[in-house]
Amino acid sequence: FRILPISTLFFEGFEVDRNNDIIWAVILRIVRIDRGIKLENCVYIVSGPPGVGKSTVSKELAYSFDKSAVIEGDMIYLMIKSGLVAPWEDDGYYMDLFWDNVISLTDNFMARGITVVIEYVIFEEQLKKIAEFLKTRQINLKYCVLLAEEQTLRDRDSSREEIERTGDLSIQSRNEFLTKNIEKNHLLYTDDLDVKETVNLIKTEDRFLV
Repeated sequence: FRILPISTLFFEGFEVDRNNDIIWAVILRIVRIDRGIKLENCVYIVSGPPGVGKSTVSKELAYSFDKSAVIEGDMIYLMIKSGLVAPWEDDGYYMDLFWDNVISLTDNFMARGITVVIEYVIFEEQLKKIAEFLKTRQINLKYCVLLAEEQTLRDRDSSREEIERTGDLSIQSRNEFLTKNIEKNHLLYTDDLDVKETVNLIKTEDRFLV
């Protein structure tokens, strides 16, 4: 059994279409067993308003696994240069492309036994595409929205370098998450938690499963 760096797989002389979701899910399991890969059977999305600590928590979460990667949403979205519009002004065209790129990277990492953590401002209503993709691969999805009280966000913001401060944007985004996210179990208030405590809750609590 071998994997080739192309869009198809070959098993005992038969060409297998990698786009066939059922066959691909079975093959992934065979590869992990054959290679002795210990893959966390879960993809993690860490979301929340700007300045809440998504990057710090995502990196700490990633380092808690033997093999892991962090997909930084800002970097993926900002790959577009000419013609780019702000996410809140997008009619869906660029966000659809964003998810195609994120899913492609996630697929590549998972095929190599690497646990994936996605870090970006993502609302509950935007999870459908990746949730459906992971379901066909029999991979769990955890979605955690980091939040804090307004004063905590202001205090954290004021402790940053001036160029890194988000000002009222963090508060506005916080309120938007509270309005749009119907499933309150996905919210994690971090006012009284340190980074390691936050990571431990994300990893161990089933309430973040989508």
